[in-house]
Amino acid sequence: MLGIGTLAATLAVVASPLFDLDRFTVPKETALLGSALLAGLLILARVTTLRLGVVDLGLAAVVATSALSALLAANGWNSARSFGVIAGGATVFWASRFVAGQIGRRFLLGLVVLAIVAAASTGLAQAYGWSSPLWAGTRAPGGTLGNRNFLAHLAVIGVPLAGWLLVRARSWLGSGVAVLGLAALPAVIVLSRSRAAWVGLAAVVLAAGLTRLVAGRAGAAPLGGRLRLGLFAIGIGVVAALLLPNRLDWRSDSPYRDSLRGVLNYRDGSGRGRLIQYQNSLNLVRTDPLLGVGPGNWMVAYPLVTTAGDPSFAGNDPIPTNPWPSSDWIALLTERGTLGALTWLGFLGALMTVLLRRVRDPDQTAASVAAVGVVAAAASQGAFDAVLLLAAPTLVTMIGLGALTPVTREVTAIPLAGRRGRILAGFALVLGALTAKSVGQLAAIEAAGTGYPVSQMREALRYDPGNYRLHLFVAGRTGCDVALPHARRAAALLPNHSRPKQLLARCR
Repeated sequence: MLGIGTLAATLAVVASPLFDLDRFTVPKETALLGSALLAGLLILARVTTLRLGVVDLGLAAVVATSALSALLAANGWNSARSFGVIAGGATVFWASRFVAGQIGRRFLLGLVVLAIVAAASTGLAQAYGWSSPLWAGTRAPGGTLGNRNFLAHLAVIGVPLAGWLLVRARSWLGSGVAVLGLAALPAVIVLSRSRAAWVGLAAVVLAAGLTRLVAGRAGAAPLGGRLRLGLFAIGIGVVAALLLPNRLDWRSDSPYRDSLRGVLNYRDGSGRGRLIQYQNSLNLVRTDPLLGVGPGNWMVAYPLVTTAGDPSFAGNDPIPTNPWPSSDWIALLTERGTLGALTWLGFLGALMTVLLRRVRDPDQTAASVAAVGVVAAAASQGAFDAVLLLAAPTLVTMIGLGALTPVTREVTAIPLAGRRGRILAGFALVLGALTAKSVGQLAAIEAAGTGYPVSQMREALRYDPGNYRLHLFVAGRTGCDVALPHARRAAALLPNHSRPKQLLARCR
Protein backbone atom coordinates (compact mmCIF):
# COMPACT_ATOMS: atom_id res chain seq x y z
CA MET A 1 0.00 0.00 0.00
CA LEU A 2 2.80 2.43 0.83
CA GLY A 3 4.67 1.66 -2.39
CA ILE A 4 1.58 1.96 -4.57
CA GLY A 5 0.59 5.14 -2.76
CA THR A 6 4.01 6.69 -3.37
CA LEU A 7 3.90 5.88 -7.07
CA ALA A 8 0.42 7.41 -7.31
CA ALA A 9 1.40 10.46 -5.26
CA THR A 10 4.28 11.26 -7.60
CA LEU A 11 2.62 10.46 -10.93
CA ALA A 12 -1.14 11.08 -10.60
CA VAL A 13 -2.48 14.02 -12.63
CA VAL A 14 -5.86 14.86 -14.17
CA ALA A 15 -6.65 17.16 -17.08
CA SER A 16 -8.58 20.33 -16.23
CA PRO A 17 -8.56 23.82 -17.76
CA LEU A 18 -10.24 25.26 -14.64
CA PHE A 19 -7.93 23.86 -11.96
CA ASP A 20 -4.38 24.55 -13.07
CA LEU A 21 -2.91 23.77 -9.62
CA ASP A 22 -5.45 21.44 -8.03
CA ARG A 23 -5.34 19.04 -10.96
CA PHE A 24 -1.82 18.18 -9.79
CA THR A 25 -2.17 18.46 -6.02
CA VAL A 26 -5.58 16.90 -5.35
CA PRO A 27 -4.85 13.47 -6.94
CA LYS A 28 -1.67 13.29 -4.89
CA GLU A 29 -3.54 14.12 -1.69
CA THR A 30 -6.03 11.37 -2.50
CA ALA A 31 -3.15 8.92 -3.01
CA LEU A 32 -1.56 9.92 0.30
CA LEU A 33 -4.79 9.56 2.25
CA GLY A 34 -5.88 6.36 0.54
CA SER A 35 -2.58 4.60 1.12
CA ALA A 36 -2.43 5.86 4.71
CA LEU A 37 -5.97 4.62 5.40
CA LEU A 38 -5.40 1.14 3.97
CA ALA A 39 -1.94 0.69 5.48
CA GLY A 40 -3.17 1.87 8.88
CA LEU A 41 -6.13 -0.50 8.85
CA LEU A 42 -3.94 -3.45 7.89
CA ILE A 43 -1.54 -2.75 10.74
CA LEU A 44 -4.18 -2.04 13.39
CA ALA A 45 -5.90 -5.29 12.48
CA ARG A 46 -2.66 -7.20 13.05
CA VAL A 47 -0.77 -5.75 16.02
CA THR A 48 -1.69 -6.53 19.60
CA THR A 49 -0.07 -3.51 21.27
CA LEU A 50 0.80 0.00 20.13
CA ARG A 51 4.29 0.66 21.47
CA LEU A 52 5.19 4.34 21.46
CA GLY A 53 8.60 5.91 21.91
CA VAL A 54 9.50 9.55 22.38
CA VAL A 55 9.50 10.23 18.63
CA ASP A 56 6.04 8.68 18.24
CA LEU A 57 4.65 10.73 21.10
CA GLY A 58 6.12 13.88 19.59
CA LEU A 59 4.41 13.20 16.28
CA ALA A 60 1.14 12.37 18.06
CA ALA A 61 1.33 15.80 19.73
CA VAL A 62 1.78 17.41 16.30
CA VAL A 63 -1.35 15.69 15.01
CA ALA A 64 -3.37 16.56 18.12
CA THR A 65 -2.52 20.27 18.09
CA SER A 66 -3.10 20.45 14.34
CA ALA A 67 -6.52 18.82 14.75
CA LEU A 68 -7.49 21.31 17.45
CA SER A 69 -6.39 24.22 15.30
CA ALA A 70 -8.29 22.80 12.31
CA LEU A 71 -11.50 22.45 14.31
CA LEU A 72 -11.40 26.14 15.24
CA ALA A 73 -10.50 27.47 11.78
CA ALA A 74 -12.73 29.89 9.89
CA ASN A 75 -12.78 27.80 6.70
CA GLY A 76 -13.39 24.21 7.67
CA TRP A 77 -13.05 22.90 4.10
CA ASN A 78 -9.55 24.31 3.74
CA SER A 79 -8.54 23.18 7.22
CA ALA A 80 -9.79 19.62 6.59
CA ARG A 81 -7.79 19.45 3.37
CA SER A 82 -4.60 20.69 5.00
CA PHE A 83 -5.09 18.53 8.09
CA GLY A 84 -5.47 15.53 5.78
CA VAL A 85 -1.88 16.00 4.60
CA ILE A 86 -0.72 16.21 8.23
CA ALA A 87 -2.69 13.16 9.39
CA GLY A 88 -1.82 11.15 6.30
CA GLY A 89 1.86 11.97 6.71
CA ALA A 90 1.85 10.90 10.36
CA THR A 91 0.07 7.64 9.51
CA VAL A 92 2.56 6.65 6.81
CA PHE A 93 5.41 7.49 9.20
CA TRP A 94 4.10 4.96 11.71
CA ALA A 95 3.22 2.46 8.99
CA SER A 96 6.72 2.61 7.51
CA ARG A 97 8.22 2.04 10.96
CA PHE A 98 6.14 -1.11 11.22
CA VAL A 99 7.21 -2.24 7.75
CA ALA A 100 10.88 -1.56 8.52
CA GLY A 101 10.66 -3.65 11.68
CA GLN A 102 8.66 -6.54 10.25
CA ILE A 103 9.80 -6.79 6.64
CA GLY A 104 12.81 -4.54 6.18
CA ARG A 105 13.66 -1.16 4.76
CA ARG A 106 15.20 -2.03 1.42
CA PHE A 107 12.13 -3.04 -0.53
CA LEU A 108 10.02 -0.15 0.78
CA LEU A 109 12.65 2.52 0.18
CA GLY A 110 13.49 0.95 -3.17
CA LEU A 111 9.88 1.55 -4.23
CA VAL A 112 10.01 5.11 -2.88
CA VAL A 113 13.21 5.93 -4.78
CA LEU A 114 11.76 4.33 -7.91
CA ALA A 115 8.66 6.53 -7.61
CA ILE A 116 10.78 9.68 -7.23
CA VAL A 117 12.90 8.70 -10.24
CA ALA A 118 9.73 8.08 -12.25
CA ALA A 119 8.51 11.60 -11.44
CA ALA A 120 11.95 13.03 -12.21
CA SER A 121 11.94 11.27 -15.57
CA THR A 122 8.78 13.14 -16.57
CA GLY A 123 10.52 16.42 -15.75
CA LEU A 124 13.58 15.40 -17.77
CA ALA A 125 11.36 14.35 -20.66
CA GLN A 126 9.67 17.74 -20.59
CA ALA A 127 13.01 19.54 -20.44
CA TYR A 128 14.27 17.72 -23.53
CA GLY A 129 11.26 18.26 -25.73
CA TRP A 130 8.65 15.65 -24.91
CA SER A 131 5.19 16.98 -24.23
CA SER A 132 1.95 15.80 -22.71
CA PRO A 133 -1.42 17.52 -22.32
CA LEU A 134 -1.30 16.50 -18.67
CA TRP A 135 1.85 18.51 -17.91
CA ALA A 136 1.94 22.24 -17.25
CA GLY A 137 3.77 24.03 -20.02
CA THR A 138 4.30 27.28 -18.12
CA ARG A 139 6.30 25.90 -15.17
CA ALA A 140 8.59 23.43 -16.93
CA PRO A 141 10.26 21.13 -16.16
CA GLY A 142 7.65 20.14 -13.60
CA GLY A 143 6.46 16.91 -15.20
CA THR A 144 3.78 15.20 -13.16
CA LEU A 145 4.37 17.57 -10.23
CA GLY A 146 3.18 20.47 -12.39
CA ASN A 147 5.83 22.92 -11.19
CA ARG A 148 9.61 22.88 -11.56
CA ASN A 149 10.06 23.93 -7.92
CA PHE A 150 7.82 21.15 -6.63
CA LEU A 151 9.67 18.53 -8.66
CA ALA A 152 13.06 19.86 -7.56
CA HIS A 153 12.02 19.77 -3.88
CA LEU A 154 11.00 16.13 -4.24
CA ALA A 155 14.27 15.32 -6.02
CA VAL A 156 16.37 16.81 -3.20
CA ILE A 157 14.52 14.70 -0.63
CA GLY A 158 15.16 11.66 -2.81
CA VAL A 159 18.95 12.13 -2.96
CA PRO A 160 19.76 10.86 0.59
CA LEU A 161 17.25 8.02 0.15
CA ALA A 162 18.94 6.96 -3.10
CA GLY A 163 22.33 7.22 -1.39
CA TRP A 164 21.20 4.92 1.42
CA LEU A 165 19.74 2.47 -1.07
CA LEU A 166 23.05 2.29 -2.96
CA VAL A 167 24.97 1.64 0.26
CA ARG A 168 22.59 -1.06 1.49
CA ALA A 169 21.40 -2.68 -1.72
CA ARG A 170 21.97 -6.43 -1.93
CA SER A 171 20.93 -6.95 -5.53
CA TRP A 172 21.79 -5.49 -8.89
CA LEU A 173 18.20 -4.23 -9.17
CA GLY A 174 18.40 -2.16 -5.98
CA SER A 175 21.81 -0.82 -6.93
CA GLY A 176 20.55 0.04 -10.40
CA VAL A 177 17.59 2.01 -9.06
CA ALA A 178 19.89 3.87 -6.66
CA VAL A 179 22.45 4.75 -9.34
CA LEU A 180 19.69 5.85 -11.70
CA GLY A 181 18.33 8.07 -8.95
CA LEU A 182 21.71 9.59 -8.13
CA ALA A 183 22.10 10.53 -11.80
CA ALA A 184 18.56 11.68 -12.60
CA LEU A 185 17.73 13.61 -9.42
CA PRO A 186 20.70 16.03 -9.48
CA ALA A 187 20.02 16.60 -13.20
CA VAL A 188 16.44 17.64 -12.41
CA ILE A 189 17.64 19.85 -9.56
CA VAL A 190 20.06 21.67 -11.87
CA LEU A 191 17.58 22.04 -14.74
CA SER A 192 14.84 23.33 -12.44
CA ARG A 193 16.79 26.47 -11.50
CA SER A 194 15.00 26.21 -8.15
CA ARG A 195 17.10 28.21 -5.72
CA ALA A 196 15.42 26.59 -2.71
CA ALA A 197 16.33 23.17 -4.14
CA TRP A 198 19.94 24.23 -4.69
CA VAL A 199 20.13 25.41 -1.08
CA GLY A 200 18.44 22.17 0.00
CA LEU A 201 20.95 20.00 -1.83
CA ALA A 202 23.83 21.88 -0.21
CA ALA A 203 22.13 21.41 3.17
CA VAL A 204 21.81 17.66 2.54
CA VAL A 205 25.49 17.31 1.72
CA LEU A 206 26.56 19.40 4.72
CA ALA A 207 24.22 17.73 7.23
CA ALA A 208 24.96 14.19 6.03
CA GLY A 209 28.70 14.90 6.01
CA LEU A 210 28.71 16.28 9.54
CA THR A 211 26.61 13.37 10.78
CA ARG A 212 29.04 10.92 9.20
CA LEU A 213 31.88 12.68 11.05
CA VAL A 214 29.98 12.27 14.32
CA ALA A 215 29.83 8.53 13.64
CA GLY A 216 33.64 8.38 13.50
CA ARG A 217 35.26 4.98 13.21
CA ALA A 218 32.18 3.25 14.58
CA GLY A 219 30.45 3.80 11.27
CA ALA A 220 33.39 2.85 9.09
CA ALA A 221 32.59 0.36 6.37
CA PRO A 222 34.25 -0.75 3.12
CA LEU A 223 32.09 1.43 0.86
CA GLY A 224 34.79 2.91 -1.34
CA GLY A 225 33.55 1.31 -4.55
CA ARG A 226 29.92 2.18 -3.99
CA LEU A 227 30.78 5.69 -2.86
CA ARG A 228 32.79 6.28 -6.01
CA LEU A 229 29.95 4.87 -8.10
CA GLY A 230 27.45 7.21 -6.43
CA LEU A 231 29.67 10.26 -6.91
CA PHE A 232 30.25 9.29 -10.53
CA ALA A 233 26.47 9.03 -11.11
CA ILE A 234 25.90 12.44 -9.52
CA GLY A 235 28.65 13.96 -11.67
CA ILE A 236 27.20 12.45 -14.84
CA GLY A 237 23.76 13.86 -14.00
CA VAL A 238 25.03 17.38 -13.29
CA VAL A 239 27.32 17.54 -16.34
CA ALA A 240 24.60 16.21 -18.62
CA ALA A 241 22.12 18.80 -17.34
CA LEU A 242 24.59 21.62 -17.96
CA LEU A 243 25.88 20.52 -21.36
CA LEU A 244 23.05 18.77 -23.20
CA PRO A 245 20.86 21.22 -25.15
CA ASN A 246 17.32 21.38 -23.80
CA ARG A 247 14.00 22.93 -24.81
CA LEU A 248 13.53 25.09 -21.73
CA ASP A 249 12.60 28.66 -22.55
CA TRP A 250 14.85 30.65 -20.24
CA ARG A 251 15.01 34.40 -20.78
CA SER A 252 18.69 34.65 -19.91
CA ASP A 253 21.78 33.68 -21.87
CA SER A 254 23.33 32.31 -18.64
CA PRO A 255 20.33 31.05 -16.64
CA TYR A 256 22.16 28.79 -14.21
CA ARG A 257 24.79 31.36 -13.34
CA ASP A 258 22.09 34.00 -12.84
CA SER A 259 20.12 31.68 -10.53
CA LEU A 260 23.26 30.89 -8.55
CA ARG A 261 23.96 34.58 -8.08
CA GLY A 262 20.39 35.15 -6.92
CA VAL A 263 20.27 32.37 -4.30
CA LEU A 264 20.58 34.81 -1.39
CA ASN A 265 19.24 37.91 -3.15
CA TYR A 266 16.43 39.41 -1.06
CA ARG A 267 16.76 42.97 -2.33
CA ASP A 268 14.61 42.52 -5.43
CA GLY A 269 12.63 39.98 -7.41
CA SER A 270 11.06 36.95 -5.78
CA GLY A 271 13.42 37.18 -2.82
CA ARG A 272 12.12 40.62 -1.89
CA GLY A 273 8.55 39.42 -2.44
CA ARG A 274 9.13 36.57 0.02
CA LEU A 275 10.42 38.94 2.68
CA ILE A 276 7.35 41.16 2.33
CA GLN A 277 5.09 38.12 2.52
CA TYR A 278 6.88 36.75 5.59
CA GLN A 279 6.71 40.07 7.42
CA ASN A 280 3.04 40.51 6.66
CA SER A 281 2.21 36.90 7.49
CA LEU A 282 3.78 37.14 10.93
CA ASN A 283 1.16 39.75 11.76
CA LEU A 284 -1.39 36.93 11.57
CA VAL A 285 0.17 35.39 14.68
CA ARG A 286 -1.45 38.19 16.65
CA THR A 287 -4.86 36.94 15.48
CA ASP A 288 -4.46 33.72 17.45
CA PRO A 289 -0.96 33.31 18.88
CA LEU A 290 -1.69 29.94 20.48
CA LEU A 291 -3.38 27.89 17.73
CA GLY A 292 -3.05 30.11 14.65
CA VAL A 293 -5.66 30.79 12.00
CA GLY A 294 -5.99 27.08 11.22
CA PRO A 295 -4.35 24.69 8.73
CA GLY A 296 -4.99 25.82 5.17
CA ASN A 297 -6.38 29.15 6.33
CA TRP A 298 -3.40 31.38 5.56
CA MET A 299 -5.03 32.37 2.27
CA VAL A 300 -8.29 33.10 4.11
CA ALA A 301 -6.70 35.57 6.51
CA TYR A 302 -3.83 37.03 4.46
CA PRO A 303 -5.90 39.89 2.90
CA LEU A 304 -6.16 41.32 6.44
CA VAL A 305 -2.41 41.89 6.68
CA THR A 306 -1.28 42.54 3.10
CA THR A 307 0.38 45.89 2.42
CA ALA A 308 0.68 48.17 -0.61
CA GLY A 309 3.13 46.79 -3.15
CA ASP A 310 2.91 43.23 -1.82
CA PRO A 311 3.72 41.02 -4.86
CA SER A 312 2.11 38.02 -3.11
CA PHE A 313 -1.31 39.69 -3.29
CA ALA A 314 -2.94 40.44 -6.63
CA GLY A 315 -5.93 42.40 -5.37
CA ASN A 316 -7.74 42.53 -8.72
CA ASP A 317 -7.65 38.78 -9.24
CA PRO A 318 -10.64 36.66 -8.19
CA ILE A 319 -8.24 34.55 -6.11
CA PRO A 320 -5.46 37.01 -5.20
CA THR A 321 -3.02 34.69 -3.38
CA ASN A 322 -1.54 31.22 -3.59
CA PRO A 323 -3.18 28.59 -1.37
CA TRP A 324 -0.21 28.70 1.01
CA PRO A 325 2.69 31.00 1.90
CA SER A 326 6.12 30.56 0.34
CA SER A 327 7.49 28.84 3.43
CA ASP A 328 6.54 25.78 5.47
CA TRP A 329 7.82 27.50 8.59
CA ILE A 330 5.72 30.63 8.07
CA ALA A 331 2.69 28.43 7.43
CA LEU A 332 3.41 26.45 10.59
CA LEU A 333 3.58 29.52 12.79
CA THR A 334 0.65 31.41 11.27
CA GLU A 335 -1.72 28.46 10.73
CA ARG A 336 -0.98 26.31 13.79
CA GLY A 337 0.30 28.98 16.18
CA THR A 338 3.04 28.80 18.75
CA LEU A 339 1.61 25.59 20.22
CA GLY A 340 1.71 23.84 16.87
CA ALA A 341 5.20 25.19 16.15
CA LEU A 342 6.51 24.02 19.52
CA THR A 343 5.11 20.51 19.09
CA TRP A 344 6.64 20.28 15.61
CA LEU A 345 10.01 21.45 16.92
CA GLY A 346 9.67 18.95 19.76
CA PHE A 347 9.09 16.14 17.27
CA LEU A 348 12.09 17.19 15.17
CA GLY A 349 14.23 17.57 18.29
CA ALA A 350 13.36 14.08 19.50
CA LEU A 351 13.96 12.67 16.03
CA MET A 352 17.37 14.31 15.63
CA THR A 353 18.41 13.26 19.14
CA VAL A 354 17.63 9.63 18.36
CA LEU A 355 19.43 9.78 15.01
CA LEU A 356 22.58 11.39 16.39
CA ARG A 357 22.73 9.00 19.35
CA ARG A 358 22.38 5.92 17.16
CA VAL A 359 24.69 7.08 14.38
CA ARG A 360 27.66 5.50 16.20
CA ASP A 361 25.98 2.10 15.98
CA PRO A 362 27.55 0.46 12.89
CA ASP A 363 24.22 -1.16 12.02
CA GLN A 364 22.45 2.21 12.08
CA THR A 365 25.07 4.62 10.74
CA ALA A 366 23.93 4.68 7.11
CA ALA A 367 20.26 4.94 8.06
CA SER A 368 20.91 7.77 10.53
CA VAL A 369 23.04 9.72 8.04
CA ALA A 370 20.36 9.37 5.35
CA ALA A 371 17.56 10.35 7.74
CA VAL A 372 19.45 13.46 8.83
CA GLY A 373 19.83 14.28 5.13
CA VAL A 374 16.07 13.94 4.62
CA VAL A 375 15.39 16.26 7.58
CA ALA A 376 17.89 18.79 6.20
CA ALA A 377 16.29 18.62 2.75
CA ALA A 378 12.75 19.21 4.00
CA ALA A 379 13.65 21.83 6.62
CA SER A 380 15.96 23.95 4.45
CA GLN A 381 13.73 23.96 1.37
CA GLY A 382 10.71 24.58 3.57
CA ALA A 383 12.28 27.83 4.70
CA PHE A 384 11.82 29.26 1.20
CA ASP A 385 8.97 27.32 -0.41
CA ALA A 386 5.96 25.13 0.29
CA VAL A 387 7.29 21.58 0.72
CA LEU A 388 5.60 19.64 3.53
CA LEU A 389 2.40 21.54 2.82
CA LEU A 390 2.11 19.30 -0.26
CA ALA A 391 1.17 15.63 -0.37
CA ALA A 392 3.94 14.11 -2.51
CA PRO A 393 6.97 15.44 -0.60
CA THR A 394 5.16 14.80 2.70
CA LEU A 395 4.57 11.16 1.78
CA VAL A 396 8.16 10.60 0.66
CA THR A 397 9.64 12.43 3.66
CA MET A 398 7.55 10.66 6.27
CA ILE A 399 8.01 7.19 4.77
CA GLY A 400 11.75 7.81 4.58
CA LEU A 401 12.01 9.04 8.15
CA GLY A 402 9.75 6.31 9.47
CA ALA A 403 11.74 3.56 7.78
CA LEU A 404 15.18 4.94 8.63
CA THR A 405 14.68 6.08 12.23
CA PRO A 406 15.91 3.41 14.69
CA VAL A 407 13.48 1.87 17.15
CA THR A 408 13.77 3.61 20.53
CA ARG A 409 12.96 2.67 24.09
CA GLU A 410 9.27 2.29 24.74
CA VAL A 411 7.74 5.19 26.67
CA THR A 412 4.19 3.90 26.78
CA ALA A 413 2.18 1.00 25.38
CA ILE A 414 -1.49 0.80 24.44
CA PRO A 415 -2.84 -2.78 24.49
CA LEU A 416 -5.49 -3.32 21.82
CA ALA A 417 -7.20 -6.24 23.56
CA GLY A 418 -10.80 -5.25 24.22
CA ARG A 419 -10.48 -1.90 22.42
CA ARG A 420 -9.32 -2.85 18.92
CA GLY A 421 -12.78 -2.34 17.45
CA ARG A 422 -13.13 1.17 18.86
CA ILE A 423 -9.64 2.20 17.76
CA LEU A 424 -10.16 0.75 14.29
CA ALA A 425 -13.53 2.47 13.99
CA GLY A 426 -12.16 5.82 15.14
CA PHE A 427 -9.19 5.62 12.79
CA ALA A 428 -11.38 4.54 9.87
CA LEU A 429 -13.87 7.33 10.60
CA VAL A 430 -11.28 10.12 10.63
CA LEU A 431 -9.03 8.95 7.78
CA GLY A 432 -12.02 7.66 5.84
CA ALA A 433 -13.78 11.03 6.03
CA LEU A 434 -10.64 12.88 4.96
CA THR A 435 -10.13 10.44 2.09
CA ALA A 436 -13.76 10.72 1.01
CA LYS A 437 -13.45 14.51 0.99
CA SER A 438 -10.37 14.30 -1.20
CA VAL A 439 -12.11 11.89 -3.56
CA GLY A 440 -14.99 14.38 -3.74
CA GLN A 441 -12.58 17.16 -4.71
CA LEU A 442 -11.14 14.95 -7.43
CA ALA A 443 -14.63 14.09 -8.70
CA ALA A 444 -15.54 17.78 -8.77
CA ILE A 445 -12.50 18.62 -10.91
CA GLU A 446 -13.48 15.91 -13.37
CA ALA A 447 -17.18 16.86 -13.38
CA ALA A 448 -16.52 20.58 -13.90
CA GLY A 449 -14.83 19.91 -17.23
CA THR A 450 -14.21 23.14 -19.12
CA GLY A 451 -16.75 25.07 -17.07
CA TYR A 452 -19.20 25.31 -19.99
CA PRO A 453 -22.08 24.96 -19.77
CA VAL A 454 -22.30 26.38 -16.25
CA SER A 455 -24.47 23.43 -15.28
CA GLN A 456 -21.30 21.32 -15.26
CA MET A 457 -19.84 23.43 -12.46
CA ARG A 458 -23.07 23.35 -10.50
CA GLU A 459 -23.07 19.58 -10.84
CA ALA A 460 -19.44 19.48 -9.67
CA LEU A 461 -20.36 21.35 -6.49
CA ARG A 462 -22.40 18.31 -5.41
CA TYR A 463 -19.08 16.51 -4.91
CA ASP A 464 -17.18 19.42 -3.36
CA PRO A 465 -19.60 21.92 -1.76
CA GLY A 466 -16.77 23.93 -0.22
CA ASN A 467 -15.01 24.71 -3.50
CA TYR A 468 -14.56 28.49 -3.52
CA ARG A 469 -13.36 28.59 -7.13
CA LEU A 470 -16.47 26.84 -8.45
CA HIS A 471 -18.87 28.98 -6.41
CA LEU A 472 -17.11 32.09 -7.67
CA PHE A 473 -17.19 30.99 -11.31
CA VAL A 474 -20.88 30.06 -11.15
CA ALA A 475 -21.73 33.39 -9.51
CA GLY A 476 -19.79 35.30 -12.15
CA ARG A 477 -21.32 33.53 -15.15
CA THR A 478 -25.02 33.46 -14.24
CA GLY A 479 -27.89 35.83 -13.55
CA CYS A 480 -28.61 37.00 -10.04
CA ASP A 481 -31.27 34.42 -9.34
CA VAL A 482 -28.67 31.65 -9.68
CA ALA A 483 -25.59 33.70 -8.76
CA LEU A 484 -26.74 35.03 -5.40
CA PRO A 485 -26.53 31.82 -3.31
CA HIS A 486 -23.18 30.96 -4.82
CA ALA A 487 -21.80 34.45 -4.17
CA ARG A 488 -22.98 34.20 -0.57
CA ARG A 489 -21.32 30.82 -0.20
CA ALA A 490 -18.08 32.14 -1.69
CA ALA A 491 -18.18 35.11 0.69
CA ALA A 492 -18.64 32.76 3.63
CA LEU A 493 -15.70 30.62 2.57
CA LEU A 494 -13.30 33.54 2.06
CA PRO A 495 -14.86 36.46 3.94
CA ASN A 496 -11.85 38.75 3.51
CA HIS A 497 -11.68 38.53 -0.29
CA SER A 498 -13.20 41.25 -2.44
CA ARG A 499 -14.54 39.37 -5.44
CA PRO A 500 -17.53 37.69 -3.70
CA LYS A 501 -18.52 41.06 -2.25
CA GLN A 502 -18.44 42.61 -5.72
CA LEU A 503 -20.73 39.86 -7.02
CA LEU A 504 -23.09 40.34 -4.10
CA ALA A 505 -23.19 44.09 -4.71
CA ARG A 506 -24.08 43.49 -8.35
CA CYS A 507 -27.21 41.57 -7.33
CA ARG A 508 -28.53 44.03 -4.78
